[in-house]
Amino acid sequence: MWTLTHAGGAFHLRDGKGMRYLIRLLGAPHAEVHVLELQTGVGGGEPAGDAGPLLDPEAKQAYRERLAELEADLDEAERFHDTERADRIRTEREFVQRELARAVGLGGRDRPGAASAAERARVNATRAIRGAIRRIEECDPSLGHHLDRAVRTGSFCAYDPSPQDEVTWELTA
Repeated sequence: MWTLTHAGGAFHLRDGKGMRYLIRLLGAPHAEVHVLELQTGVGGGEPAGDAGPLLDPEAKQAYRERLAELEADLDEAERFHDTERADRIRTEREFVQRELARAVGLGGRDRPGAASAAERARVNATRAIRGAIRRIEECDPSLGHHLDRAVRTGSFCAYDPSPQDEVTWELTA
């Protein structure tokens, strides 16, 4: 349980990841903490490994081969003035190019799968922190509003109040 005291009143909240993440941020105002560090630093366990690239090497090669086939087919369709076939080929070519571009970034580097560890940590930390702030706001609306304004979430999280909203916290374990 956590005891929060603000403006002469006190209330208790259950312990949880969101509260622990929030306490970590309050203990180091203005410091950005990467979500993986936040997660592992407060008993979240080791983050799961990266989901790997969106496409394996064989799939990327198959896409590239299909693009080459489509280019040859498009040249042939245009030589024979077969506009309907050329349009179908262009549509498929655009689809294959989009899929390949989605999986491969600049310089041909693989983009990570949608379920990368950092992305999962970002989503989970944001959800946990925002949930803790909502619970605080239910007990003390002004404190909850302050935290809602001052806590930034994302890949890097921080308690970053404006100078006029600076608060000195007393945090004890």
